[in-house]
Amino acid sequence: MKRSVIFLFFLITTSSILIFPLVSAVEVSMNSNFSSGETLFAKYSGNFIDQITNGNVFFYRNHVKIPMLYDVVKIEDEFYVYALLTDKSEGNYSIRIENVEYMKGTAIVDDDIISNFSISNETALFSVNPGVLSTEGDFSIELQNLQDRKITISIDDDPPSIDSQASLELKSGEKKNLFFNVGENAAKGIAEIDFSSESFSYTLPVYIDTNNTSSATKDFEMEFQPSRVEVSMATDSDSKRILYLINTGEEDIEDISFEISPLLEDYIVISPEKIDKLNSGETEKIEIEITSDLEEAVIDGEITAIAENLSTSFNLILDFTEDFIPADGEEPSDQPLILTECESLNGTICDSNFECSEDIVQTKNGDCCRSPATCQEIKKSSSGKFIGWGLLILAFVFLYWFYKRRYRQVSRRKAF
Repeated sequence: MKRSVIFLFFLITTSSILIFPLVSAVEVSMNSNFSSGETLFAKYSGNFIDQITNGNVFFYRNHVKIPMLYDVVKIEDEFYVYALLTDKSEGNYSIRIENVEYMKGTAIVDDDIISNFSISNETALFSVNPGVLSTEGDFSIELQNLQDRKITISIDDDPPSIDSQASLELKSGEKKNLFFNVGENAAKGIAEIDFSSESFSYTLPVYIDTNNTSSATKDFEMEFQPSRVEVSMATDSDSKRILYLINTGEEDIEDISFEISPLLEDYIVISPEKIDKLNSGETEKIEIEITSDLEEAVIDGEITAIAENLSTSFNLILDFTEDFIPADGEEPSDQPLILTECESLNGTICDSNFECSEDIVQTKNGDCCRSPATCQEIKKSSSGKFIGWGLLILAFVFLYWFYKRRYRQVSRRKAF
C-alpha cells in the first residue's frame, strides 16, 4: 500500500512535464497545463512507419474538434508539433495524432495517439512563433506581447554560434520579428534558445542542419508568408484572402505550380495557377478565393508550392460557422483581406515624410518598403519656390501698373 501511494505521488508530480498517451509505443513529451495564448510544444518519439503531417494532427475541446494554428516539424527521427493557443478559453483540451502507422512491439498499428492538456484562465506574457524550427542558416521568429502593458523579453542563445540581440521590448499587443545569425562554425544538431520575461519563459528548439549548406551548390529557397492562417466565415458565403510567396534563395526559381489538399479542393481556388519565374528576393501575390459549405465545418489542409525538387506549404484552416459576424476591419467589402505583415517580408513602413526607393508592396499593416529598398526623405520640389516667386513678381508688376495708371488719371484731372 505504501509503495502504491509513493508511485501515485510520483505520477502526479511529473504529469506537468511528460504526458504518456494510452499507446505506450509512442512517447510524448508535453506540458499538461498552459496559459491562454501560450505556445504549445509536443515531441513524439517512436518507431513510425508513416510520417506525421499537418493532416494527421487534430485538436479537441472536450470531445469537439476545434481549429488551431499549428505546424509539424520533423527533426531526425522525431516529430515536433507546436500550436498557438491564442484566443483559446479556459478548459480541457486534447491533441490527437490520427491515421499514422507505427510499431508496437512487432505489430504495426494505427491507433490514435491522444494527449490531454488544459488551458488556465491566466494569460501568458508572450507567444513565440514558430515554436520549433529546422534551419540551414540564419532565421527569424515572431514574438508577441499578450499583456496590457509593456514587457521586456530576455534572449539567451545556446550555443554561442547563434547570435542575436540580448533583449527585446514590446508594447502591449505588439509583434516583432527577431533575427538570428548562425555562424559558419555552428555544429549540426539541436540548439536551444531561451526566452524569458518575469516568471514566464519558453525554450525554442532549433535544429541546425549545417550539412545541407554548401557554397558550391545553388541556393534555392521559397516560403509562404504567413505559413499558417485560420479563416472564419459564415456558411454559404464567399471570401478572398491574399498572401505572398517569397523567393528567399540566391537563385531564380522557374515553373512553380500549386498542389491543394483534397480536403480543401472543393472550397478554394488559387490565383495564379502557375508562376513561370520567381526571381531571387522577389515576392508573388497569391489570391485565394474561398467558398464555404452549406453546413458548419472545420476544414484543415495545406497548399503546396512545387518547383522541381523544391516545395513549401501553407497551412490553411477554414472554420465555417452559421451566422458568423466578422470583427470590424476583418472583412473589407470591396477588396480581399491581406494576410501578410510588412515585417514578415523583411520590410519597413515608411513615415509620412518618407518614400520607398523602389516599388512598394501592399501588406496587412500598410505599404511595405522591402529590403534592400530603403525609406528616403521626400525632397521638396524647387518648382514650388519658382511658382511662388513668379506670383510675387506678378503682384508687384500689377501694383506698379495700377498705381502708375492711377497717377496718370490724377495728373490729367489736375491739368484740366
